[in-house]
Amino acid sequence: MDPSYLLHGTSSRKHESYVGGNDDPYYGFAHSSTWSNNSTSHGDRSLRFIVIRHGERVDVMYGAGWTQRAFAYGQYNPFDANMPPSLPYRANWMDYEVDTPLTSRGLLQSWNVGNVLNRFNLPITACYSSPAFRSIETADKILEGMGRKMVVPIRLELGLFECTSWYAQAPITFMSEQELLHGGFNIDQTYRSQISDLKLFENEYQYYDRSRDAMKKIIKLHKKTGGTILLVAHAPSLEVLTRNLMNGQPRPERLADLAAKVDFCSMTIVERESSSKPWQFRYNLDDQLSQEQQYLESSPYAAYTSNQFPSLNHTALQIDNYSPYYVLQ
Repeated sequence: MDPSYLLHGTSSRKHESYVGGNDDPYYGFAHSSTWSNNSTSHGDRSLRFIVIRHGERVDVMYGAGWTQRAFAYGQYNPFDANMPPSLPYRANWMDYEVDTPLTSRGLLQSWNVGNVLNRFNLPITACYSSPAFRSIETADKILEGMGRKMVVPIRLELGLFECTSWYAQAPITFMSEQELLHGGFNIDQTYRSQISDLKLFENEYQYYDRSRDAMKKIIKLHKKTGGTILLVAHAPSLEVLTRNLMNGQPRPERLADLAAKVDFCSMTIVERESSSKPWQFRYNLDDQLSQEQQYLESSPYAAYTSNQFPSLNHTALQIDNYSPYYVLQ
């Protein structure tokens, strides 16, 4: 999947109540307050999703127009110690204005998250990222901090991008797959995005709808294999990617306020034992692991990669008494 194009078009899709079949992970609760999964399959395994916002972004720290200073002479030249030391080549450097990179602090935040997750025995078995460059960088550094960068490739998933109407005034051009590969990112070249396209004028309700569909398809991909799946995306992702799993109704009118509570590199964790069991939030990083996760943890790839950073504390917070999320400090 090569996401290097402008978001375009107008969404003509109207929201419809979703009704799945018996083998559908959303069957029985897509728009219901009661869990009732009727799947008869007993071959699936425990599954966990870590949904995380990207790290600190350059445009938030240095404001609009930062690219005019950083690329004043046609080549990237960091003008502050917190600017990223380098940036990969892309066809038009002005695209960094909207598709912004992480700051140096954001890169370090992301590496630290990976290191902490590794210390808490949460080895990532698959990684999906929004095609936004800041999310890709975050995924890359998390995997590097875990010592799994070359083991777990990043799958670019359009369905994890933010609400597209928020970019209506400044459509975003994503980096091409080749540009990312040349920039040193381990991109899964065989993966095809589960959501094939994005519409520019999608509203918040449709954003919930699209996020639900993306999660449904990703769950289906991992239903038999299980494992710990990393989803690196945006501030609202902690809400929109988990709301339906927890039997909640969309609340588009409050989405911006909810997202504003999510700091850089904050995460939420949802897990279930099997498709016949309900999804649950994980409230503590150091909860007892299941036997399957202990088996995954025993992989040689789960070894610590560095002790150069001090131990980090984690704090469980909540978004509106609904979604527990972690701030790794």
